[in-house]
Amino acid sequence: MTAGLRQFGAVLAKDARIEFRTRDIVYTMALFSILLVFVFAFAFLSDPSRTRDYGPGIVWVTLLFSATVGQNRLFDRERENGCLWSMLLAPVPAGVVFAAKATGHFLFTVAMAAVTVALIVVFFDLRVLDVGGFVGSLLLGTAGMSLVGTLFSAMLMNARMKEVLLPLVTFPVLVPVVIAGVKVTALSVGAPLQEDAGAWLRFLLGFDMIFGAVTVLLFGRMIRS
Repeated sequence: MTAGLRQFGAVLAKDARIEFRTRDIVYTMALFSILLVFVFAFAFLSDPSRTRDYGPGIVWVTLLFSATVGQNRLFDRERENGCLWSMLLAPVPAGVVFAAKATGHFLFTVAMAAVTVALIVVFFDLRVLDVGGFVGSLLLGTAGMSLVGTLFSAMLMNARMKEVLLPLVTFPVLVPVVIAGVKVTALSVGAPLQEDAGAWLRFLLGFDMIFGAVTVLLFGRMIRS
């Protein structure tokens, strides 16, 4: 267990050092997210009284698209010179490599979400009444996106049209996450919905637990196939 944690920390620290030097993923995600916020602001601010209706959808569309942009770049460095194969040949379980990659993407996405969601709340004057549910849905939803996106990003690493294929295979799987996230976010900002936010949060938690186990088990087989 201790060896696994050290290996996990080493892979995660390696990715963090490279990203802090180059900032390729962070800058790309940040620019794309901020552009989306401004586009939605100009498109939907004609009727400020309905911000509670379309604000939650904008939050999750922005989060989904920015997460996908980051996933496209997740294995670019490992693709060069067979670095991923060298990592897998090292005495490090494939599941540890996957967990470190997914955690790194989760942290990058959460950092971007903190900025973009703050901009959305300010621009659309959203009043968050249930902060716990709002933040919890964002964290659980981002975790699900990172798990699914990291697996498919590795699988399509050498595909010619990876930027097109990755959204096509990940978006259908992530539809339940987006629906649950929109429901909880809408309830958190006071939308008049007769639903239980706790049930949707438990759904997100269950999704993360199931796909967390499945993706860790499948990563080694899929990357070597």
